[in-house]
Amino acid sequence: MSFKNIYGHFRQIGMLQKAIASRRVGHSYIFSGINGIGKKVVALAFACALNCDEPDAAGDACGKCASCLKISRGSHPDIHLLASDTQFIRIDAIRHIQQQMTFRPLEGKKRVFIIDDADKMNEQAANALLKTLEEPSAGNIIILVSSRPNWMPLTILSRCRQVRFHPLPAETVARWLVEQGKTDPARAHLLASLSGGSISQALELDAEEMTAFRADLGRLLSGASAREPMSLLTLSAFLGQDKKEIRQGLKIVNTYFRDALVYKETANPSMIINAHDLPCVASLAQRLTGEQILANIALVERSTQMIDMNVNKSLTLETMAFKLSI
Repeated sequence: MSFKNIYGHFRQIGMLQKAIASRRVGHSYIFSGINGIGKKVVALAFACALNCDEPDAAGDACGKCASCLKISRGSHPDIHLLASDTQFIRIDAIRHIQQQMTFRPLEGKKRVFIIDDADKMNEQAANALLKTLEEPSAGNIIILVSSRPNWMPLTILSRCRQVRFHPLPAETVARWLVEQGKTDPARAHLLASLSGGSISQALELDAEEMTAFRADLGRLLSGASAREPMSLLTLSAFLGQDKKEIRQGLKIVNTYFRDALVYKETANPSMIINAHDLPCVASLAQRLTGEQILANIALVERSTQMIDMNVNKSLTLETMAFKLSI
């Protein structure tokens, strides 16, 4: 695994390579950014570069030596990935890291701990990690990976080097989908446009059940009308109660309003995301003014923020539906 195989994030990778070349690698990092944009992949590539037996002049891993192959297989004794399937990362997991850090790396030049979803640490775990960050030990590097760094204590944030990852450009996501053989170019463009710059989100949207969900949502949006309150309630209820599904649904709704605005101004079907549902887009563009469409987009975005804040889901969605100009 090497930096050269990663799609995008050139500035972040360049910064890490510069740290390796100058021998100024920090003892702790926070890789932050939305889900599914490659933070963990970059962290693993960084671990490879730090431990590669034959790195190139740019500070990248060769991908072929024993160290690189072990990291790729997940069997390197000095590279540890901590990922929790439960609600919290508990103090026992952090104590296990602390115990391992008392020894020198077994094989590699650096022992690297990658803590995925680091914002899941409960208070006790965060406090334990803070003590480790305050007293760094040579030969050990901790990388915290998080899509919600603001959920972590400021005392931890202040002791780590910040590496912020931005959503990938849609063309980069589409190129990855095509080059990895996931789909054809036309569908890749649609999925990339809906993905918000996240490769994993694009893959989820390509799932059969998500394709059906998107089609049903478009149909409900097309039939929704302020003159028929039940149609608005049906639309809000369809978005469900699962936070992840709601966010995906609201994102899709906003692509329809975005398309309606673009189509209203250009009448060019090639510029819209939901080209498969042109009748719905054209209907919205005809029925609504530009100001109404922009207000709808802002309303959906505010509703997404409310859902993220764990406000009552049903009430938020119903209020949004009745406020939509439609």
